Amino acid sequence: MSYYRYAIAYPSETGNEKYFRSLTPPTEYLSNFPYYSYRYYTSEKDDSPVCNVISLGHEFSWPNKKLGPRSINRFILHYLVRGSGQINGRKLSTGQFFFVKPYEKHTIVSDDKDPMELYYIGISGPGTEIIMKNAGFLSIPQIQDCPFIERIPELFQKPLYEPHPEEDIDFFLMGFFLQLISLHKHHNIKAQTPPSDDTFFYYKEALVYIQDFLLEGITPRDVAQYLHISPSYLRVIFSKHCKYSLRELLIRKRIECAASHLKYDHWSVSQAAALIGYDDYTLFSKIFKKYTGISPQAYKKGQYSIPIIHSDISNPRQ
Repeated sequence: MSYYRYAIAYPSETGNEKYFRSLTPPTEYLSNFPYYSYRYYTSEKDDSPVCNVISLGHEFSWPNKKLGPRSINRFILHYLVRGSGQINGRKLSTGQFFFVKPYEKHTIVSDDKDPMELYYIGISGPGTEIIMKNAGFLSIPQIQDCPFIERIPELFQKPLYEPHPEEDIDFFLMGFFLQLISLHKHHNIKAQTPPSDDTFFYYKEALVYIQDFLLEGITPRDVAQYLHISPSYLRVIFSKHCKYSLRELLIRKRIECAASHLKYDHWSVSQAAALIGYDDYTLFSKIFKKYTGISPQAYKKGQYSIPIIHSDISNPRQ
């Protein structure tokens, strides 16, 4: 079953969404409605032998609206035409597009002062990964500027708001989706990856991700998933560009962070341990001494300056 709907949604006192839904379009386009409303298409044809457009929408979010954490069975492209927000704690701004992969856990939050207006399209089916891989979506950052963002409202106008034969809907929407993919490829979606050395590009992107999410318990597998590459390939990248393995680098950078709070912020050892995810005080002390040569208690009291992370991490060899 496939159908279009309009919805006007309001946040309830408990923070949950309350909807008024209608299968019949209102007399005016949804853009003339206040916030909290949207127009969307949904399909239940998840068992397509190739792929199908499963969802399509134009949404006006209310301030601080939170969607997730969740994971769903489709690849979804989002186009942010107004406002700002976050996905998994990473900032989203007007003019950007971002995507989520099938079954990838994500949380999207609209800004409390400048809520988002966005368009989205979701595709599912066995052939989806091949299409997205060929289009370059499996080797680019999850969030980036959209060079044709000003065309998005016009492009989505026909598939969302204008009538078309129900029996042709699947072919029509797949044609629209492929038009979007063609635009991405035309604007060189792969331009952000260097032609000479992809491994160095991935290495620098990994360092940025580590810097942003170091204290959130990330693992090498999390870094690989963020880069859309395999853990084994990520190990090859770090063996080429870094004197440490990624696992060791994460430990060293966390210890460095804890050491900084011990020395300059006068934190207790237990506070510093908790900051980097160690509930076991003894284990933290053991790890700290292994990588610094001194216990955290002595480091806190003494006049030590230990270069735990060497300069060649931020300036790797190519």
